[in-house]
Amino acid sequence: MITIISTPGCTIQASPELVSRWVATESPNNFRLFRQDWLISVTASSGAFLMVTTSTPFTGSNGDAIAVYNATNGAMYVGTITNVAGDVLTTSITFVAGMNIIYLNDNTEYGGYYFEGRLTINDVVENLTVIASPDSFGYADLDVSGLLRIHTALGKIGDYTSQIMKETTKSGKWSFEYRYKTWTDLDRDWIPEGGSISPPSDTINWYYAEAVRSEEQGSNLSEYVPSDLNDAPFFNQFTEPVYFLGMPFDISFILPELAEVSPATLLKVTLKIYNQANAQLGGDIVSYVAADELEGFVCSLNIDETTIPPTAHHMTAEIELT
Repeated sequence: MITIISTPGCTIQASPELVSRWVATESPNNFRLFRQDWLISVTASSGAFLMVTTSTPFTGSNGDAIAVYNATNGAMYVGTITNVAGDVLTTSITFVAGMNIIYLNDNTEYGGYYFEGRLTINDVVENLTVIASPDSFGYADLDVSGLLRIHTALGKIGDYTSQIMKETTKSGKWSFEYRYKTWTDLDRDWIPEGGSISPPSDTINWYYAEAVRSEEQGSNLSEYVPSDLNDAPFFNQFTEPVYFLGMPFDISFILPELAEVSPATLLKVTLKIYNQANAQLGGDIVSYVAADELEGFVCSLNIDETTIPPTAHHMTAEIELT
């Protein structure tokens, strides 16, 4: 049995659950997997040696090298199986009073055990995969950031012909699936993150953006993702970015996938321009852009220099859903 212990997701709200699945490509994006070959239903002593009963049919053999987890002290014990009687296994491990064995891993039955992770990025299944071997307790981290990183590019695709441009070289969609393998396996089915071996019904969509985060911040970009609960700032490292008149200028933001509605959602863009005395010059500059083709990407808001009067000192920009 394989369990996903943790993901790069960030829980915004516990109930109903709301999870941010936007991540930075230049930070570790780990899926922690946990191996438990057999769960144990009974822990007992047999002639001073540990005897366990598996909760599902045991397929190993006498003499197999095993490791068991004792919940009483949080330790792993290693040994061999000395007798198999159906699902009741006697081991070479010395029994200690109070032992509570939770699971057993069979390193002979599953020799050379490792995890493998695969991504589907922008609806294309990647040929490259990520592999990791479990530690002595059965845990392993699969960092998928390297696979995401190669789908970004130095240049931005936005050509300033539209007011809002999606940046497909800086962002996109992906999903995760996993499996275990051993040195004797030719192939095994992939398990989508949702749990069943039946993609795409159990696929969970994630999104990436080319960005760098510190270890303390983590890879999740939750604070930049707008939701029904919170507004979000522009996707920019500067609190007050500088606009150089006469030079191309845009500022980026994350537009998540939106619920389908009729009529289709529009983005309302409102610019307010001020002089040095902080007095607004003219009225609000308002425009509307269709959201359909922009969802699920980092987008750039293009601010046309012809809208900036000569006495302008600073401006604000706001984007709303309508």
